[in-house]
Amino acid sequence: MQYQYISYIWPLIASALTTLFLGIYAFAKRRNAKGAISFILCMVVVTLWSSANALEMSAVDFTTKLFWANVQYIAYCYAPVVLVALCMELTGGDQWIRNRKILWLVIIPTIIIILVWTDSIHGLIRYDLHLNYNGSFPVIEKKYGPAFFVHAGYSQLLNIYAGVLLIRGVFFKNTVYRKQALSVLIGLSMIIIVNIMYITGLSLVRGIDITPLVFGPAGLIVAWGIFRYKLLDVVPVARAMVIETMDAGIMVLDLQDRILDINPSFEKILGYPTSRIITMRVAEACSKIPVLVNACMVSGSSQSEFSINTNGFLQIFELRISLLIDRKGIMIGRLAIVNEITQKKQEQKLYLKQHWELVVAEERERLVRDLHDNLAQVLGFINLQAQGIRQELANADVEIVSIKLEKLVEVTQSAHNEIREYIRNVRCQESVEKGFINELERTVVSFEEQFGIKAKLDLPEEFVWIEIKPNTRANILNIIKEALSNIGKHAEASLVTIVFSVTSEQLCVVINDDGKGFDVKQSINDAKNKFGLSIMRERSEEIGAVIEITSVIGEGSKVVLYVQWREGAIKG
Repeated sequence: MQYQYISYIWPLIASALTTLFLGIYAFAKRRNAKGAISFILCMVVVTLWSSANALEMSAVDFTTKLFWANVQYIAYCYAPVVLVALCMELTGGDQWIRNRKILWLVIIPTIIIILVWTDSIHGLIRYDLHLNYNGSFPVIEKKYGPAFFVHAGYSQLLNIYAGVLLIRGVFFKNTVYRKQALSVLIGLSMIIIVNIMYITGLSLVRGIDITPLVFGPAGLIVAWGIFRYKLLDVVPVARAMVIETMDAGIMVLDLQDRILDINPSFEKILGYPTSRIITMRVAEACSKIPVLVNACMVSGSSQSEFSINTNGFLQIFELRISLLIDRKGIMIGRLAIVNEITQKKQEQKLYLKQHWELVVAEERERLVRDLHDNLAQVLGFINLQAQGIRQELANADVEIVSIKLEKLVEVTQSAHNEIREYIRNVRCQESVEKGFINELERTVVSFEEQFGIKAKLDLPEEFVWIEIKPNTRANILNIIKEALSNIGKHAEASLVTIVFSVTSEQLCVVINDDGKGFDVKQSINDAKNKFGLSIMRERSEEIGAVIEITSVIGEGSKVVLYVQWREGAIKG
């Protein structure tokens, strides 16, 4: 191979160095960014094109010139393909890249390259090749075969398609890539125009393909897009918010629900490296976390929680989705921020448990005081009766003594029953630990055993009682106990049903019996019955609930309790 110095190669060398620098920069600084691989391949191809063109120009003999001309065909054929791939990624149409269908576009260029290197056998690409010495340096003269026009038409179709994608991205889509796509569109237009002029013979320099000379200026325009509009920093608005050392996980999505960037903390949550999931759709990358996927699919901002079980350890995370808005107020993407709140949830659960225990302890203390007051009155009555008996015995009035002893026994039995009732209410600490449901079930069983009335309890599935305020739980339980006590003592019922139902904001408890019923208005004025009804109303008012008591004589009674409770306590 023989070469000579030609001053015309310097523009080609400058062009090659420019595109080489851009490729190296992209590989070193932004190789994990969306579209970086396609951009790097573009720079490699055009660098090869410019370099091979310079070597062909400076070569002296025909064989050397033909070799470098054939090398340039590698760039000729593959440049449109990698350009289309880059434009697809910049404009949101990269499905062909992710499912690798774009490899079908490589078939024709590969066949053309094989035909180029075997051209001397068939002449389908070029024929009648010889050197023309009429200019400042010798150039290859040739005629084009039919396969060349297939190659030229196919390449220009790909270039036009890439241009259409860029035009749509610039003028018809409100995306973060509009200015970036514009810089690529300008550079692409320069290259296509010059190349078409060469193929059609309209070039300013006859016989020489000056397309590689345009790579330098086009590369500078693309470089301007990189540094001015952060072409390879695919989330220019959000990236400034992402701090690699943050404990919070950060994920940036574009308007097509593709993952543009994540930080190391989010990598740990997903268990995948950035290079594996970048540009993937969130539904695919986060398929193991349905709550996260659903939240990311919502058009507006949102906040939710999700959990991940890692080696038997349950981690709970809080997720916030925020919109990314550019300076013109146009939505260009979304930002997902994830914080681990496992410890916070554990502390909250412990606090609720301790609060519940405190409420139960206070309730126990109040019951003990009530027990003391009631027992004191009963014992005072027994004392008076005993003194009366003593006096009657002294007067030897045996008949009166018998009546008073019977009354004493009756009052004593009543006091005993009251004491047992209070003892059931004053639960031990071990019973409290078992929780609300266990205590409710125990109350129903105790009611059946004490009064011989069948009771049926209907509870909603997957109800998270721990999230209801402890004081509310305590009062609900005591209202049910009071209602059951009234039924057992007065209703003469054979069946009682206790039904719980829930909505997103309200808990409803319905207590039905098939007893003899009573006149509600008359009972309110009756001192004996008024006491039990008043207790239930006072307890419901204490927790901000509404209680309705209805009854029809001969058809039983119904107690309905409506309780407002914190949203989000029901699962499923």
